[in-house]
Amino acid sequence: MGIHCEYVRLSPAELRRSLDDPTWAQKHLDELGDAWADGDPLPPEKAPFLSIEKAWHKLHHLLAAHGGMPVDIVHGGAELVLEEEMAYGPARYLNSQDVAQAAGFLAATPFGELAPHYDLAAMRRAEIYLLPESDTGVPSDLETLRRRYQELTRFFRAAATAGDAVVLMLA
Repeated sequence: MGIHCEYVRLSPAELRRSLDDPTWAQKHLDELGDAWADGDPLPPEKAPFLSIEKAWHKLHHLLAAHGGMPVDIVHGGAELVLEEEMAYGPARYLNSQDVAQAAGFLAATPFGELAPHYDLAAMRRAEIYLLPESDTGVPSDLETLRRRYQELTRFFRAAATAGDAVVLMLA
């Protein structure tokens, strides 16, 4: 199964309720995740939930190597207390201003500017998740990373347009 990075859009009212009621927040996030896993996912610009699956660490590495990201879209934001503790760190959320900043950066930064930072040796030194021990077992996954980056860009753009917050979870 592995570690996946998941994103959930919350309206301002849903964010307030989540901050006030960890039990409700847990249930709401679980319901959205279950609906995503059980059905045909909506396009990222219409989805309340998005998983970039196991591409998260490589994308995070490419964004960090590129530089200039105003908001950390994997580990950033403030902690969102939930009823249950998560295995890979707490859920975090970006408020609507952070989402707007992230969306602007993602939209203005085509994946082609990140791709040159795909450096297997540097990723290995940084202990990037899901790299095999030998170079021979590493397929080029730039197209998968490109697709996930484009999905993330569309998701954040829609969240920013709606004035939503975004919850970040490693699960």
